[in-house]
Amino acid sequence: MMLKLWLFLFFKFVISVLIVFPVFANQQGKNILPVVESPKPDVLVDNAFYDDKKHGWYWYEKNPEQLKKEIPKLDKTVSLVPYSYDDLWTMYPDNFQELLELIKKKAVQYPTKDNVKDFMFMQNIARRKALAFASVFSYVAQNNHELTTKDVFPITKPGQRARITNIKNEKNNVIRTAREDFALIMFFSNDCSYCQAQLSILGYFMDSFQWPIRMIDINENPNMAARFNVSVAPQTILIYKKTKNYMPISSGVISLSELKTKLYRSIRLMRGEITPQQWFLYEFEKNKSADPLKYVGKNVQIK
Repeated sequence: MMLKLWLFLFFKFVISVLIVFPVFANQQGKNILPVVESPKPDVLVDNAFYDDKKHGWYWYEKNPEQLKKEIPKLDKTVSLVPYSYDDLWTMYPDNFQELLELIKKKAVQYPTKDNVKDFMFMQNIARRKALAFASVFSYVAQNNHELTTKDVFPITKPGQRARITNIKNEKNNVIRTAREDFALIMFFSNDCSYCQAQLSILGYFMDSFQWPIRMIDINENPNMAARFNVSVAPQTILIYKKTKNYMPISSGVISLSELKTKLYRSIRLMRGEITPQQWFLYEFEKNKSADPLKYVGKNVQIK
């Protein structure tokens, strides 16, 4: 029975194919042709790229073929014969450096007596030229002290001690005389350990200069904090009473020395005694070599 069933199904399948296939062929134009893929355009494959997988386009490099460079060959003909000593002495520095480098490479590659002697000859000229420049520089500096910084930046120990004393005295005097026109506001938070550290430093400052300092809790006075753009604590603000202008002095914990320096510079700027370009300038340095604006706007003629 099973064999008969399988034979029946097989013959039924064959008959179905014989019936359906001609219909399908007729719908396709009655000619069944083998499917032939259309030729694909030639694709240029750079085999050099695949030979070296560590380099290539994924390394943001150009075509590997473009990266091939010939090893530069030394020009054996380079020589000092065409040049006189004066030619080398007055040669443009870039050209002199290039010639010196070529002579050096030639001497390294071919260390003959003449090649090494040429290199030492070029080095000797470079050394003498540097000595000449240093000599003239020192001469001009001695005769034009306004072009140097020794008037405000002494190199001797006594001079350096004098400068430090001037800076210290000037800072203290400016801060003391400004306590009537300026005030400090410190924004703090009770749960801030950094605020407690900054408070102790401000305590030394208040004892030394008798400045008024107002303490504001940013949690209890958010509107006041927003007015001065304060979002973290501790933060210290300097207020100029005459103009109602203010300037941030510190954010976080700063030392007493840094506090004094920032206050000194901010006070002078808000008073109009200096510009932002003169932020580092002390009063005793004004119109000297440390003043970046000494000659600006004065129609100084260059000699």
